Amino acid sequence: MAVGNSNGGAGGAQTQFVQLERQIERGNLFTHTALSDNAERIHEAESFLYGLIDVLVEKGLATPEEVFEAASKVRGEMDAKGETLGPGVALRVDSKREARGDFVEVNCAERMHVCKAVCCKLNFALSAEEVESGKVKWDLGRPYFIRREASGHCTHYDAGNGCCSIYEDRPAVCRGYSCAGDKRIWKDFEKMQLNDEWLGEHLSGETVPRLASAMLMRPEKIESDTDSDDDAEVEPPNARLIS
Repeated sequence: MAVGNSNGGAGGAQTQFVQLERQIERGNLFTHTALSDNAERIHEAESFLYGLIDVLVEKGLATPEEVFEAASKVRGEMDAKGETLGPGVALRVDSKREARGDFVEVNCAERMHVCKAVCCKLNFALSAEEVESGKVKWDLGRPYFIRREASGHCTHYDAGNGCCSIYEDRPAVCRGYSCAGDKRIWKDFEKMQLNDEWLGEHLSGETVPRLASAMLMRPEKIESDTDSDDDAEVEPPNARLIS
């Protein structure tokens, strides 16, 4: 990720109000959509379920006690599989990190004029620790993914300096990421030739609440994924998501 400094640039009050309004709008959209979708699913399931139970009991094919016992069993199975209806939020759970011998340190400064910190447009969920620290901002329209501005860049990216404004407190995903070997970013890393086709399709324009798309990932997993039509829906390095 782009190297930064501790001075994030204050910006004007108007800019802050615009950012706040945008986040409130996204947050409300997410909340209303999630509530509406969940309510519709629940009401539909209730109608069929209660109707079915009434028919079974009336015909003497099942007793209320048998129904309650079966429901309890299914509930336990759904909990175990993570299939229960949830609020649609995501948290990253990092596994124990080990030093990677293939990690390539990148000189961001010498590439910034070419890449324009495009790695800071990649999307990922925060960990519970990062959310609770209060130092990393998450997207109210897509909890708990890193917050991004209308440009697509991470909200902590300081465009004026080309740096990360919370570099010392940046998420673990950023610390463990290297664009060297990331074929989504570079067609040719050594020649600094960007993969404009992938970047134009996946990391351009306004960001809106949607399912996970451009996720940070291990470079060794990129080759197989970028050959498909998928939006690189993979987990961050050494991590899994919970929702």
